[in-house]
Amino acid sequence: MILGADKLRFERLASWLEQHRGLAVCGLCLLWMVPGLLGRDPWKPEEAYVFGVVHEMLSSGQWWIPNLAGEPFLRHPPLYHWTAAATGRIVPFLPEHDAVRLVNLLYGAVTLWFLSTTVGRVIGFERRWLAPLLLLGCVGILQPAHLLVPDNAVLAGFALAAYGLVTHRATLAAAALSFGCGVGIAFLARGLFSALPLLLTLLVLPLVMPSCRTREYRRFAILSGVVALPWVVIWPTGLYVRDPALFREWFSVHQMGRFWTQLPDAGRGSPVYYLKVLPWFAWPVLPFAAWAVWVGRKTFTERLGLAMPLVLFLATLLVLSIAHDKREWFALPLLIPLCLLAIQGIPELRRGAINVFFWFGIAFFVFFLAVIWFYFIAVEFGVPARVARHMANMEPGYTPRVGVVLILVSAILTSAWVLLLFNIRRSAERPFVTWAVGATVFWASIMFLMVGWVDNAKSYRPMIASLTAKLPANHRCVASLSLGESQRGLLHYFGSLSTKRVESGYRPQDCDYLLIEGTRTEGKASAPWELIWEGHRAGDDRERYRLYRHPPNLAGGTGRPQDLRSGGSP
Repeated sequence: MILGADKLRFERLASWLEQHRGLAVCGLCLLWMVPGLLGRDPWKPEEAYVFGVVHEMLSSGQWWIPNLAGEPFLRHPPLYHWTAAATGRIVPFLPEHDAVRLVNLLYGAVTLWFLSTTVGRVIGFERRWLAPLLLLGCVGILQPAHLLVPDNAVLAGFALAAYGLVTHRATLAAAALSFGCGVGIAFLARGLFSALPLLLTLLVLPLVMPSCRTREYRRFAILSGVVALPWVVIWPTGLYVRDPALFREWFSVHQMGRFWTQLPDAGRGSPVYYLKVLPWFAWPVLPFAAWAVWVGRKTFTERLGLAMPLVLFLATLLVLSIAHDKREWFALPLLIPLCLLAIQGIPELRRGAINVFFWFGIAFFVFFLAVIWFYFIAVEFGVPARVARHMANMEPGYTPRVGVVLILVSAILTSAWVLLLFNIRRSAERPFVTWAVGATVFWASIMFLMVGWVDNAKSYRPMIASLTAKLPANHRCVASLSLGESQRGLLHYFGSLSTKRVESGYRPQDCDYLLIEGTRTEGKASAPWELIWEGHRAGDDRERYRLYRHPPNLAGGTGRPQDLRSGGSP
């Protein structure tokens, strides 16, 4: 009787959620977005130096020119840093690194809302609820959407621009405002690299679709340019007025340099890099997007909802592929057009394909959820002992600390997903719903159960505390050699220490201390420098950091540059 009553209540809940799909999807999106934003330190590589720039803005009050640990840092235009810093000011009751990360809620909401509204314009508002589920189910978006990286703003810009392109015939002014702001956000988040695919789409679309070769489309393009102009002109102009040399560095190195030269620390890859990445990064929407294109190939030039996302996808893929700097996260904007295509192919799917994807999703998440719980029990409770020892060896120094509440919440989420599998109504959308819920539960479970163990591996906080404890309060300055951007940002945040970099022209012997990043065998200084500290992160002993002291009687310039070697022993 009890089981029967519980089943009846769950069926009623399932029926209520189906009748209020919009509310249910909003709740699921919130559950997907929040875990991972709070309760952990900034992680290297990109999140750490992006946060370093945001922290510099908050601590120094210098917002116009991005700085990292006291030096200009122009890898990205400042929009994402501005909004993150503003979020940090609005939410002062959280640790700074947690507060600024909440800006992703803003960009995530913009992305999901405009993606949903665009789908409503293309195939009908009664099915717009499915669009956010397709995006949050993508494998490649799980981690970057919860990190402090500008790609989240780029994604929002693409969603805005896609909405403008789809609606330009119905509401010209609003569409131009949306597209122009989308271009501007993409530009001010990552630069020309991100805005160029949107501009290419605007220019190429009339070549593909005769219906776009109209005066109305030209008015839309011109008005969009007017809207985008302040976004792309005001900050670069202000940068030039303040410092022409910095402007030239920003434009030639960090903008055009992405296409013509190999930037320092740039990602490497062949022209087909993203074609190799997409099969897993864009899973599961990629095959369904390809199916939609195949089904609609004969009417492609007559359907704006099909032609626009395909042109946008190809333009973005082209720009990403010809750029020298290649990273997985740069493929995030490709997910917007792929979701718009995939949702149009769902009604054309055969029942066999739907069932195969449904059961594959069940097997996929059952396996990985079981893995999470298995390793969590080993880490927190030491059972089985052999696995527990292995996990402890991987991350030495971790102390089990997951609370009962988080364990119960994770157990409830896992149970709810299992119950959903047996109570969701059969439909073409069923596999995508269960996949999105599975991805949400999977991510939430990792963040609730394992984030402390992962953070122990990625955090620099204990190492920096150990390092700064060796520095006297009256030290003159600390020079640094080969210190990474992530480490510079976190050293400034956790240790209130901005080093004088040798790479920027400072002489190491002008400071009384020297910090070198290296490996076990490289990154050592010779006499007269005296090693006073050596350390590394708990989860990575390949990186080694060494702090040297210059003897007082020699400090102040008597040493020679030859006395310092970035690699090898003296």
